[in-house]
Amino acid sequence: MPINLLNHLRNVKWWYFMTIKVGIVGYGTIGRRVADGVASSSGMDIIGVSGRSYGRKMDLARMRGFPVFVPSSSAHEFSERGFDVGGSLEDLCSEADIIVDATPGKVAAENMPLYRAAGAKVIVQGGEKHELTGLSFSSLANYEAAVGKDVCRVVSCNTTGLSRLISTLDRAYGVERVFVSLIRRAADPKESKKGPINAVKPVMGVSHHGPDVKTVMPHIDIYSMAVAIPHTLSHVHTLKVTLRSPADRDALVDLLRSTPRILVEKGGEGFFDTAQIAEYYRDFRLRYDMPELFIWDEPLDVVGSDVYIMADVHQESIVVPENVDCIKAMCGMESDKMRAIHGTDKALGIAKSDSCYL
Repeated sequence: MPINLLNHLRNVKWWYFMTIKVGIVGYGTIGRRVADGVASSSGMDIIGVSGRSYGRKMDLARMRGFPVFVPSSSAHEFSERGFDVGGSLEDLCSEADIIVDATPGKVAAENMPLYRAAGAKVIVQGGEKHELTGLSFSSLANYEAAVGKDVCRVVSCNTTGLSRLISTLDRAYGVERVFVSLIRRAADPKESKKGPINAVKPVMGVSHHGPDVKTVMPHIDIYSMAVAIPHTLSHVHTLKVTLRSPADRDALVDLLRSTPRILVEKGGEGFFDTAQIAEYYRDFRLRYDMPELFIWDEPLDVVGSDVYIMADVHQESIVVPENVDCIKAMCGMESDKMRAIHGTDKALGIAKSDSCYL
Protein backbone atom coordinates (compact mmCIF):
# COMPACT_ATOMS: atom_id res chain seq x y z
CA MET A 1 0.00 0.00 0.00
CA PRO A 2 1.45 3.44 -0.87
CA ILE A 3 2.94 5.28 2.10
CA ASN A 4 0.85 8.40 1.51
CA LEU A 5 -2.35 6.31 1.67
CA LEU A 6 -1.18 4.68 4.90
CA ASN A 7 -0.56 8.10 6.43
CA HIS A 8 -3.99 9.25 5.30
CA LEU A 9 -5.67 6.26 6.95
CA ARG A 10 -3.82 6.89 10.19
CA ASN A 11 -5.16 10.45 10.26
CA VAL A 12 -8.80 9.54 9.58
CA LYS A 13 -10.84 9.79 12.78
CA TRP A 14 -12.38 6.46 13.76
CA TRP A 15 -15.74 8.06 14.55
CA TYR A 16 -16.37 8.77 10.88
CA PHE A 17 -17.22 5.07 10.69
CA MET A 18 -18.35 4.34 14.24
CA THR A 19 -20.62 5.90 16.85
CA ILE A 20 -19.53 6.62 20.41
CA LYS A 21 -21.71 4.58 22.76
CA VAL A 22 -22.55 6.70 25.80
CA GLY A 23 -24.06 5.46 29.03
CA ILE A 24 -25.60 7.84 31.58
CA VAL A 25 -25.49 6.81 35.24
CA GLY A 26 -27.83 8.97 37.27
CA TYR A 27 -30.82 10.39 35.39
CA GLY A 28 -31.42 13.47 37.50
CA THR A 29 -30.89 17.21 37.07
CA ILE A 30 -27.62 16.91 35.13
CA GLY A 31 -27.95 13.37 33.78
CA ARG A 32 -31.14 13.91 31.83
CA ARG A 33 -29.83 17.16 30.33
CA VAL A 34 -26.57 15.53 29.27
CA ALA A 35 -28.52 12.63 27.80
CA ASP A 36 -30.57 15.04 25.68
CA GLY A 37 -27.39 16.85 24.63
CA VAL A 38 -25.71 13.62 23.58
CA ALA A 39 -28.83 12.47 21.73
CA SER A 40 -28.84 15.69 19.69
CA SER A 41 -25.14 15.39 18.79
CA SER A 42 -23.84 13.58 15.72
CA GLY A 43 -21.36 10.75 16.16
CA MET A 44 -22.64 9.61 19.55
CA ASP A 45 -25.65 7.72 20.88
CA ILE A 46 -27.20 7.08 24.27
CA ILE A 47 -27.12 3.31 24.68
CA GLY A 48 -28.71 3.43 28.10
CA VAL A 49 -29.41 5.33 31.30
CA SER A 50 -29.24 3.86 34.77
CA GLY A 51 -31.18 4.60 37.95
CA ARG A 52 -31.14 2.88 41.32
CA SER A 53 -34.91 2.71 41.67
CA TYR A 54 -38.09 3.71 39.85
CA GLY A 55 -39.12 7.36 39.85
CA ARG A 56 -41.34 9.25 37.44
CA LYS A 57 -38.26 10.83 35.87
CA MET A 58 -37.45 7.40 34.47
CA ASP A 59 -40.64 7.66 32.40
CA LEU A 60 -38.93 10.60 30.64
CA ALA A 61 -36.05 8.32 29.67
CA ARG A 62 -38.50 5.81 28.22
CA MET A 63 -40.38 8.56 26.35
CA ARG A 64 -37.09 9.65 24.78
CA GLY A 65 -36.32 6.10 23.72
CA PHE A 66 -33.37 5.59 26.05
CA PRO A 67 -32.86 1.98 27.20
CA VAL A 68 -33.03 1.69 30.98
CA PHE A 69 -30.54 -0.33 33.03
CA VAL A 70 -31.33 -1.00 36.69
CA PRO A 71 -30.11 -3.11 39.62
CA SER A 72 -31.53 -6.64 39.65
CA SER A 73 -33.36 -5.78 42.88
CA SER A 74 -35.36 -3.11 40.99
CA ALA A 75 -35.87 -4.93 37.67
CA HIS A 76 -39.30 -6.34 38.65
CA GLU A 77 -40.53 -2.88 39.70
CA PHE A 78 -39.61 -1.48 36.28
CA SER A 79 -40.98 -4.46 34.36
CA GLU A 80 -44.33 -4.11 36.11
CA ARG A 81 -44.54 -0.58 34.73
CA GLY A 82 -43.92 -1.72 31.19
CA PHE A 83 -40.20 -0.94 30.92
CA ASP A 84 -38.13 -3.13 28.64
CA VAL A 85 -35.16 -3.31 31.00
CA GLY A 86 -31.88 -3.39 29.12
CA GLY A 87 -29.91 -5.02 31.93
CA SER A 88 -27.93 -4.10 35.01
CA LEU A 89 -25.48 -1.28 35.63
CA GLU A 90 -22.70 -3.79 34.98
CA ASP A 91 -24.26 -4.57 31.58
CA LEU A 92 -24.43 -0.87 30.70
CA CYS A 93 -20.77 -0.39 31.61
CA SER A 94 -19.69 -3.35 29.51
CA GLU A 95 -21.58 -2.05 26.46
CA ALA A 96 -20.58 1.64 26.71
CA ASP A 97 -17.49 3.28 25.30
CA ILE A 98 -17.83 6.02 27.89
CA ILE A 99 -19.91 6.52 31.03
CA VAL A 100 -21.12 9.93 32.17
CA ASP A 101 -21.71 9.59 35.91
CA ALA A 102 -24.17 12.27 36.98
CA THR A 103 -25.01 10.79 40.35
CA PRO A 104 -25.04 12.82 43.59
CA GLY A 105 -21.67 13.67 45.13
CA LYS A 106 -19.49 10.76 46.33
CA VAL A 107 -21.54 8.11 44.50
CA ALA A 108 -19.25 8.20 41.45
CA ALA A 109 -16.29 7.36 43.69
CA GLU A 110 -18.19 4.28 44.87
CA ASN A 111 -18.94 3.32 41.26
CA MET A 112 -15.39 3.79 39.98
CA PRO A 113 -14.18 0.19 40.63
CA LEU A 114 -17.07 -1.07 38.50
CA TYR A 115 -16.19 1.32 35.67
CA ARG A 116 -12.54 0.32 35.78
CA ALA A 117 -13.42 -3.37 35.72
CA ALA A 118 -15.59 -2.84 32.63
CA GLY A 119 -12.84 -0.89 30.86
CA ALA A 120 -15.11 2.08 30.07
CA LYS A 121 -13.92 5.68 29.97
CA VAL A 122 -15.58 7.75 32.69
CA ILE A 123 -16.68 11.37 33.17
CA VAL A 124 -17.69 12.45 36.67
CA GLN A 125 -19.19 15.74 37.79
CA GLY A 126 -17.99 18.63 39.93
CA GLY A 127 -19.44 17.19 43.13
CA GLU A 128 -16.57 14.69 43.14
CA LYS A 129 -13.07 15.54 44.31
CA HIS A 130 -10.42 16.44 41.75
CA GLU A 131 -8.23 13.64 43.12
CA LEU A 132 -10.69 10.99 41.92
CA THR A 133 -9.65 11.57 38.30
CA GLY A 134 -6.59 13.80 38.52
CA LEU A 135 -7.97 15.87 35.64
CA SER A 136 -10.62 18.59 35.89
CA PHE A 137 -12.11 19.92 32.67
CA SER A 138 -13.56 23.12 31.27
CA SER A 139 -13.74 23.36 27.49
CA LEU A 140 -12.45 26.88 26.83
CA ALA A 141 -9.74 26.57 29.49
CA ASN A 142 -8.12 23.16 28.96
CA TYR A 143 -9.90 21.10 26.28
CA GLU A 144 -6.65 19.67 24.94
CA ALA A 145 -5.75 18.15 28.32
CA ALA A 146 -8.65 15.67 28.06
CA VAL A 147 -7.89 14.35 24.57
CA GLY A 148 -7.55 10.58 24.76
CA LYS A 149 -7.87 10.40 28.56
CA ASP A 150 -9.71 7.56 30.32
CA VAL A 151 -11.11 9.49 33.31
CA CYS A 152 -12.04 13.14 33.72
CA ARG A 153 -14.05 15.43 35.98
CA VAL A 154 -16.24 18.15 34.47
CA VAL A 155 -16.14 20.92 37.05
CA SER A 156 -19.20 22.30 38.81
CA CYS A 157 -21.58 24.93 37.51
CA ASN A 158 -19.86 27.81 39.32
CA THR A 159 -16.38 26.67 38.34
CA THR A 160 -17.52 26.22 34.73
CA GLY A 161 -18.79 29.80 34.58
CA LEU A 162 -15.66 31.17 36.23
CA SER A 163 -13.34 29.10 34.03
CA ARG A 164 -15.02 30.25 30.82
CA LEU A 165 -14.70 33.89 31.79
CA ILE A 166 -11.26 33.87 33.38
CA SER A 167 -9.65 31.78 30.64
CA THR A 168 -11.06 34.16 28.00
CA LEU A 169 -9.62 37.19 29.79
CA ASP A 170 -6.33 35.40 30.42
CA ARG A 171 -5.82 34.58 26.74
CA ALA A 172 -6.58 38.14 25.67
CA TYR A 173 -4.94 40.22 28.39
CA GLY A 174 -3.29 37.96 30.93
CA VAL A 175 -4.83 37.68 34.40
CA GLU A 176 -2.78 38.78 37.41
CA ARG A 177 -5.35 37.97 40.10
CA VAL A 178 -9.08 37.40 40.64
CA PHE A 179 -11.41 38.08 43.53
CA VAL A 180 -14.90 36.61 43.27
CA SER A 181 -17.86 36.81 45.59
CA LEU A 182 -20.59 34.25 44.91
CA ILE A 183 -24.25 34.67 45.82
CA ARG A 184 -25.31 31.05 45.66
CA ARG A 185 -28.75 29.59 45.29
CA ALA A 186 -29.66 27.56 48.37
CA ALA A 187 -30.72 24.50 46.34
CA ASP A 188 -32.02 23.38 42.96
CA PRO A 189 -35.73 24.15 42.41
CA LYS A 190 -36.82 20.57 43.15
CA GLU A 191 -34.92 20.34 46.45
CA SER A 192 -37.61 21.85 48.66
CA LYS A 193 -36.14 20.63 51.95
CA LYS A 194 -32.67 22.12 51.48
CA GLY A 195 -31.12 25.48 52.14
CA PRO A 196 -31.73 28.52 54.35
CA ILE A 197 -35.35 29.61 54.69
CA ASN A 198 -35.00 33.11 56.17
CA ALA A 199 -31.28 33.72 56.29
CA VAL A 200 -28.16 34.55 54.33
CA LYS A 201 -25.68 31.77 55.07
CA PRO A 202 -22.02 32.73 54.60
CA VAL A 203 -19.21 30.29 53.92
CA MET A 204 -16.88 30.65 56.87
CA GLY A 205 -13.59 31.42 55.17
CA VAL A 206 -12.45 30.80 51.61
CA SER A 207 -15.13 29.08 49.53
CA HIS A 208 -14.19 25.99 47.52
CA HIS A 209 -14.78 27.74 44.18
CA GLY A 210 -11.42 29.53 43.88
CA PRO A 211 -9.39 26.37 44.67
CA ASP A 212 -11.59 24.48 42.22
CA VAL A 213 -10.77 26.96 39.42
CA LYS A 214 -7.11 26.22 40.11
CA THR A 215 -7.67 22.51 39.33
CA VAL A 216 -8.40 23.68 35.76
CA MET A 217 -5.99 26.64 35.57
CA PRO A 218 -3.30 26.17 38.24
CA HIS A 219 -1.54 29.41 37.32
CA ILE A 220 -4.50 31.64 38.21
CA ASP A 221 -4.25 33.61 41.47
CA ILE A 222 -7.85 33.59 42.73
CA TYR A 223 -9.60 34.19 46.05
CA SER A 224 -13.29 33.37 46.54
CA MET A 225 -15.98 34.04 49.12
CA ALA A 226 -19.61 32.91 49.04
CA VAL A 227 -23.01 33.20 50.68
CA ALA A 228 -26.10 31.05 50.17
CA ILE A 229 -29.49 32.76 49.95
CA PRO A 230 -33.15 31.61 49.87
CA HIS A 231 -33.34 31.38 46.08
CA THR A 232 -33.30 28.56 43.53
CA LEU A 233 -33.05 30.00 40.02
CA SER A 234 -29.31 30.53 39.62
CA HIS A 235 -26.02 31.75 41.12
CA VAL A 236 -24.72 35.32 40.81
CA HIS A 237 -20.99 36.11 40.66
CA THR A 238 -19.38 39.48 41.27
CA LEU A 239 -15.75 39.63 40.20
CA LYS A 240 -12.78 41.94 40.32
CA VAL A 241 -10.20 40.76 37.77
CA THR A 242 -6.82 42.45 37.64
CA LEU A 243 -5.34 42.26 34.14
CA ARG A 244 -1.70 42.25 33.07
CA SER A 245 -2.39 44.28 29.90
CA PRO A 246 -4.68 47.33 29.65
CA ALA A 247 -8.23 46.78 28.43
CA ASP A 248 -10.68 49.14 26.78
CA ARG A 249 -14.28 48.56 27.89
CA ASP A 250 -15.74 48.48 24.38
CA ALA A 251 -13.07 46.04 23.20
CA LEU A 252 -13.65 43.90 26.27
CA VAL A 253 -17.40 43.74 25.64
CA ASP A 254 -16.74 42.83 22.00
CA LEU A 255 -14.39 40.05 23.15
CA LEU A 256 -16.96 38.56 25.51
CA ARG A 257 -19.78 38.84 22.98
CA SER A 258 -17.66 37.00 20.42
CA THR A 259 -16.76 34.20 22.86
CA PRO A 260 -18.80 30.99 22.69
CA ARG A 261 -21.09 30.33 25.64
CA ILE A 262 -20.83 33.84 27.07
CA LEU A 263 -23.63 36.39 26.76
CA VAL A 264 -23.46 40.12 27.50
CA GLU A 265 -26.94 41.62 27.76
CA LYS A 266 -28.42 44.84 29.11
CA GLY A 267 -30.53 44.67 32.24
CA GLY A 268 -32.55 47.60 30.92
CA GLU A 269 -33.74 45.50 27.98
CA GLY A 270 -35.64 43.04 30.15
CA PHE A 271 -32.93 41.33 32.19
CA PHE A 272 -32.96 43.36 35.40
CA ASP A 273 -32.86 40.29 37.65
CA THR A 274 -32.55 36.51 37.68
CA ALA A 275 -36.31 36.02 37.53
CA GLN A 276 -36.55 38.05 34.31
CA ILE A 277 -33.73 36.00 32.79
CA ALA A 278 -35.52 32.78 33.66
CA GLU A 279 -38.79 34.11 32.27
CA TYR A 280 -37.13 35.03 28.98
CA TYR A 281 -35.57 31.60 28.49
CA ARG A 282 -38.74 29.84 29.59
CA ASP A 283 -40.38 30.93 26.35
CA PHE A 284 -37.97 29.23 23.95
CA ARG A 285 -35.70 26.82 25.82
CA LEU A 286 -36.56 23.39 27.19
CA ARG A 287 -36.79 23.67 31.00
CA TYR A 288 -35.73 27.39 30.62
CA ASP A 289 -32.13 26.16 30.39
CA MET A 290 -29.37 28.69 29.83
CA PRO A 291 -26.07 26.86 29.20
CA GLU A 292 -24.38 30.20 28.53
CA LEU A 293 -22.72 32.39 31.17
CA PHE A 294 -24.87 35.54 31.37
CA ILE A 295 -23.06 38.85 32.03
CA TRP A 296 -24.93 42.08 32.76
CA ASP A 297 -23.70 44.92 30.55
CA GLU A 298 -24.40 47.90 32.82
CA PRO A 299 -22.27 46.84 35.84
CA LEU A 300 -19.32 45.82 33.64
CA ASP A 301 -16.57 48.37 34.19
CA VAL A 302 -12.85 48.87 33.62
CA VAL A 303 -10.92 50.98 36.12
CA GLY A 304 -7.21 51.05 35.43
CA SER A 305 -6.06 47.44 35.25
CA ASP A 306 -9.13 46.16 37.12
CA VAL A 307 -12.25 44.76 35.45
CA TYR A 308 -15.51 44.51 37.40
CA ILE A 309 -18.06 41.96 36.22
CA MET A 310 -21.41 40.65 37.43
CA ALA A 311 -22.60 37.32 35.99
CA ASP A 312 -25.48 34.86 36.30
CA VAL A 313 -25.00 31.07 36.22
CA HIS A 314 -27.86 28.67 35.57
CA GLN A 315 -26.70 25.82 37.76
CA GLU A 316 -28.82 23.10 36.14
CA SER A 317 -27.61 23.46 32.55
CA ILE A 318 -24.30 25.32 32.26
CA VAL A 319 -22.18 22.14 32.46
CA VAL A 320 -24.09 20.28 29.71
CA PRO A 321 -22.01 21.51 26.72
CA GLU A 322 -18.80 20.79 28.64
CA ASN A 323 -19.91 17.20 29.20
CA VAL A 324 -20.55 16.74 25.49
CA ASP A 325 -17.18 18.33 24.64
CA CYS A 326 -15.45 16.10 27.17
CA ILE A 327 -16.87 13.00 25.46
CA LYS A 328 -15.48 14.23 22.15
CA ALA A 329 -12.04 14.88 23.63
CA MET A 330 -11.71 11.67 25.62
CA CYS A 331 -12.93 9.44 22.79
CA GLY A 332 -10.71 11.10 20.18
CA MET A 333 -13.68 12.42 18.24
CA GLU A 334 -12.16 15.89 17.85
CA SER A 335 -8.74 17.17 18.92
CA ASP A 336 -9.38 20.79 17.91
CA LYS A 337 -11.02 22.70 20.75
CA MET A 338 -12.96 25.28 18.77
CA ARG A 339 -14.27 22.77 16.23
CA ALA A 340 -15.50 20.59 19.08
CA ILE A 341 -17.17 23.53 20.84
CA HIS A 342 -18.76 24.75 17.61
CA GLY A 343 -20.26 21.36 16.85
CA THR A 344 -21.63 21.00 20.37
CA ASP A 345 -23.10 24.49 20.37
CA LYS A 346 -24.87 23.88 17.05
CA ALA A 347 -26.31 20.61 18.35
CA LEU A 348 -27.57 22.31 21.52
CA GLY A 349 -28.96 25.34 19.68
CA ILE A 350 -26.67 27.86 21.40
CA ALA A 351 -24.18 28.55 18.59
CA LYS A 352 -23.03 32.06 17.78
CA SER A 353 -21.79 33.14 14.35
CA ASP A 354 -19.14 30.94 12.77
CA SER A 355 -16.50 33.65 13.22
CA CYS A 356 -16.67 33.18 17.01
CA TYR A 357 -15.15 29.72 16.67
CA LEU A 358 -12.07 30.56 14.62
